[in-house]
Amino acid sequence: MKTKSGKLLHPVALGTLYFGTGIPADEAQALLDLYVEKGGNQIDTARSYASWMPGGDGASERTIGDWLARQRQQLRADLFIGTKGGLRERGYNCWRCELGEEAIKTELEESLSALHTDYIDLYWLHRDNEEIPAGRIVEMMNRLIRTGKIRYYGLSNWRTVRIREAMDYADKHGLRQPSASQIQYGFGICTREAWGDSTIVCMNAEEYEAYQKLHIPVYAYSAQSEGYFAILLEKGAEALGESVRKKYDCPENRDRAKRLNEILKRPFYRDLPMALVSPEYIFRSPFPTVVIQGGTNRTRLSQVMDYGAEPMQIFTEDEWRFILKGRAEEEKQSGGMR
Repeated sequence: MKTKSGKLLHPVALGTLYFGTGIPADEAQALLDLYVEKGGNQIDTARSYASWMPGGDGASERTIGDWLARQRQQLRADLFIGTKGGLRERGYNCWRCELGEEAIKTELEESLSALHTDYIDLYWLHRDNEEIPAGRIVEMMNRLIRTGKIRYYGLSNWRTVRIREAMDYADKHGLRQPSASQIQYGFGICTREAWGDSTIVCMNAEEYEAYQKLHIPVYAYSAQSEGYFAILLEKGAEALGESVRKKYDCPENRDRAKRLNEILKRPFYRDLPMALVSPEYIFRSPFPTVVIQGGTNRTRLSQVMDYGAEPMQIFTEDEWRFILKGRAEEEKQSGGMR
């Protein structure tokens, strides 16, 4: 995938979940300016961001669209804008994605209008509905590509077994395959049970192994584990917010934090920004990855952007083995999920 002007994609995408709501529009647009100044060109949003907040329905897309409308015309072709559609309200049923073609077309038009653009570079289906054959969904997305209103399509919160089904169908019928997958993936271990949403997909050993065979780019959302490790190590467990505690405060992550802290105490690492730990963890994956970096901290965004432009190994392989498994397990375990 490339921008319409042919530029390669930056491996760090700007997450915009709370743009125009939790992050006021002027502050959000300043973050967009900074992101582009640092060489970024991937923007990740969704029609549903953040519909659960007052005035939030479509706010992220509108904030980006207002910013885009003030930029020079050429900038649009240099940007790779991804948005998502089809998400039903939580609790609607076991499948939260509305995959009716007319409903998707309607949301796509709303996204195009809000973003002040006539095409979406990467259009994501926000959730899956496993009762619908993947081939039928592939056919629908290819019809949308032929309209010129989307360039690529992606699958958000799809299990790899379903992604394989979609890719095989597309290959067999001479159609465009899905171009990317987006799931929860970061240094912090999480599960759909801890998240409280049975329709999301979190990286685990099974999915990790499958992605090595699929080799489809993985866009990692919640890559920074909502700041869990930085908060835990700098301020203690009592400083963790309710959401972060519920999703990430488990024995496995406590152990990872403890071992990471042992490494960070070494003189060489004392000035290492915590924000770089998860990007390195993700970028060392044996399949293509993109880190979605959100939040409001300009310093943190700059640090991650600079690292993403030229990702270099921070920890040695031995240090990573220690952080992820502990020395006692190192000789017993090999391979599997990093």
